[in-house]
Amino acid sequence: MKRIFLVPLLLMLRVSPVFSQTLSPEQIQLDLKVFKESLEAFHPELYRYQSQSDFSESFEKLSQKFQQPISQREFYQAMLPVISQVKDGHLKWIVRGKDQYYPFFEQDLFPLRLHIEEEKIRVLHSFGQENVPTLSKVISIDGKPIQEIISILSDNLTFGDGWSQGGYFFQLNRYFSALYSNQFGVSKTYSVELETEGKRQILNLKGVSKAEIEKAFPVTSGPFSFEIRPQEQAGIMKIHRFFTFKGEPDFNRFLKESFQELQDQRVQKLILDLRGNEGGNEKFGIELYRYLALKPFRYYSKVSTQPNQNLEFEVHTSRIFRIANSFSKCDQGDCGFRFSPKRLFKPTQNAFQGELIVLVDGQTFSVSTEFSARVKADHRGRFLGTETAGGAALNSSGFFSIVTLPNSKIDLGIPRLGFHMPDLPSGLDTNRGILPDEKITPSPQEVLDGYDPVLMRALELLK
Repeated sequence: MKRIFLVPLLLMLRVSPVFSQTLSPEQIQLDLKVFKESLEAFHPELYRYQSQSDFSESFEKLSQKFQQPISQREFYQAMLPVISQVKDGHLKWIVRGKDQYYPFFEQDLFPLRLHIEEEKIRVLHSFGQENVPTLSKVISIDGKPIQEIISILSDNLTFGDGWSQGGYFFQLNRYFSALYSNQFGVSKTYSVELETEGKRQILNLKGVSKAEIEKAFPVTSGPFSFEIRPQEQAGIMKIHRFFTFKGEPDFNRFLKESFQELQDQRVQKLILDLRGNEGGNEKFGIELYRYLALKPFRYYSKVSTQPNQNLEFEVHTSRIFRIANSFSKCDQGDCGFRFSPKRLFKPTQNAFQGELIVLVDGQTFSVSTEFSARVKADHRGRFLGTETAGGAALNSSGFFSIVTLPNSKIDLGIPRLGFHMPDLPSGLDTNRGILPDEKITPSPQEVLDGYDPVLMRALELLK
């Protein structure tokens, strides 16, 4: 996400559960109309991964489907495949006043942390107090085969841009309990069939709270860090996010001091760790690349948008964006945002000239993927890890327009700018994320042990 322009999408308030109410067919049809017209009016790249006819066909099928009253939760679920079809990880679908990932349930959630990779699903640990054999193979949950569960969740998953597999597996691993509850509901106990060393057993496990789950995923403190490893004569720079909060270190000063230290100590090897970095301010990404570029570069080839429009329903859009967007130039329906950094940028005076390895994963998104695309286009460094969640060629983000559907009270957050990456190498799959030169996926045992095979491989390559 481009945090500097992002309209607050979540109001973390406890409100009365609207999902217990029912929506009439007439109310559903109105919400469908608002949903469709909003996307068509505001999304800059709605047909990047789907055709207009496919989009319209999906809505026609939905319109025919809703002939009976349904709950808010049923409507929420029914719309997820349509949102997934857009394949834009920035597109927001959030029940008003609720957590983005836990819109309906925060208690009695599925209690196991799973490690999902291709066809392998293993138990890492229990979020609760119950003793569960680690690394056991998961066979079924409440009698339903685990592969069938994964398949159902996959159809409703909005995990990243295009067909990114990195973002797909990250979302499943990080938010499985939330995704499971949204699709299948919750239970006081779960019957989980496991296989350990060839022997199967069924455990009845108590559900856990959202708070218990989130304890297992602590938030990284600090936006960035830098160190030099004397033994390997290599610098390690970790950028956890491309934005800072008030009172945190200044990003430009951090870059200046870090790269000056590399120069002073004559270190010609750098590992740049962008794993877990969901993005932020594109100016941070541009400034970082100025310290790495070997020649002048363009960061964007085009920034697309949709013109300002007045619709029949309420839309919340930043006044700053509406004013700036009024200067956009349109040619036969193709509009470009005027105030965008498309100019040629020069490397800094003391730009790093040495060897670069970039670490990425399924949480590397938005600005982080844009930056990675620039590195990839210039053949500036080598990538290790897993595929990024952000698209290699396009990122839709920037400012947002927020539309609250009038009856279901679900917020649709629509990114307003499409950032196109220039000079991409031939042969690059522009429908995917940035694919690493060497794919390294931590095993379940390595995750349990806290071992980092990606960083260890990078250090090995730099010796």
